[in-house]
Amino acid sequence: MKVIIGRNELFEGLQHVFNVVPQKPTLPVLTNFLIRVSDGSMSISGTDMDIAITTVIDCTTEGEGAVTVNAKRLINIIRELPEEDITLTIDGERIGVSFSRGESVIMGMSSSDYPALKETVEGITTTLSGADFVEMVDKTGFSVAVDRTRLSLTGVFWQIASDKTTMVSTDGHRLSLSSRKLPLDVSQEAEAIVPPKALNQAARMIAAGIELRKVVFGDGIILFDFPKTIIFSKLIEGPYPNFMQVIPANNSKHVFVSTELLSAAVRRVSVLSNTITHQIKLSITPGSMELSTTNADIGGEARENLQVRYDGEPITVGYNASFLQEILRKIETEESVLDLELPNAAGIIKPVGLDESLEYIYLIMPLRINE
Repeated sequence: MKVIIGRNELFEGLQHVFNVVPQKPTLPVLTNFLIRVSDGSMSISGTDMDIAITTVIDCTTEGEGAVTVNAKRLINIIRELPEEDITLTIDGERIGVSFSRGESVIMGMSSSDYPALKETVEGITTTLSGADFVEMVDKTGFSVAVDRTRLSLTGVFWQIASDKTTMVSTDGHRLSLSSRKLPLDVSQEAEAIVPPKALNQAARMIAAGIELRKVVFGDGIILFDFPKTIIFSKLIEGPYPNFMQVIPANNSKHVFVSTELLSAAVRRVSVLSNTITHQIKLSITPGSMELSTTNADIGGEARENLQVRYDGEPITVGYNASFLQEILRKIETEESVLDLELPNAAGIIKPVGLDESLEYIYLIMPLRINE
């Protein structure tokens, strides 16, 4: 069995798949690529048993068959080759890689040891602009839970309807919501809790200039379909918390502030914050916000003043500076608004001046202020 293929095309295909190859697999064969050769094409697959990616590359072939080969070794070999056509020769479990000035040979494993991979998924299908998808993933994926004691919070809740799509994530300390009014061609509403790894991998493909043709919400699985690549991922079992009940709708104190200036001030003040709580204090009065922190462990303190648009009663709140900074990095408008009610109640941060079809809401829970 022989394959003649361009080095760049092969390396790009291997890169698409390599991101899901586990470093510490439950089965040794999962450290391998599954390579299948048929008339005029070669497919490369990888899986960690939760997410699987298959990419197909057009090439010149002689014979057909399948083999698995260590993913890291093969991609390292191909990375170092010059930009020219290369030849893969597969003889049983022996794989030869040759180019104009030399050859490498590595041993693989039988394809029969590799887990069976899905080819298609039945379910609710939708099409979505790649740019919209990437933007929504970027605005929400950072605030999923890492602690697996509440498994549903380790994924992004994704909801689609005929006129709107929404993504939400939370770890119990903060919440991110991204919503867009879009005409989506769907037969019925669908929702799923999607692992961030699957969303990020699809977003990475789109960022590389590859068109997202469709998304299929299946029973316990989701499919991202690209012209030459398909991504399958298991979904996380729910239910997902009712996030609309968590988001306060009647916070009466509205503090308008420059996003860039607030972000920079949080960075500077937080340098001396406690390394465990990362607490900073926001003391807000009409027209002014003072950011401060005191760290008794190192005998340090910092404070900084900003001008704001606010004419309500004075209020002082404490937040985790790392969480606050992550939120501010996702806001691209010049101005943000901080909606507050009480020092011990959730605060809401939103961009100011967005198009009416877009909605971004960031909730952050307060910390008890150390006096």
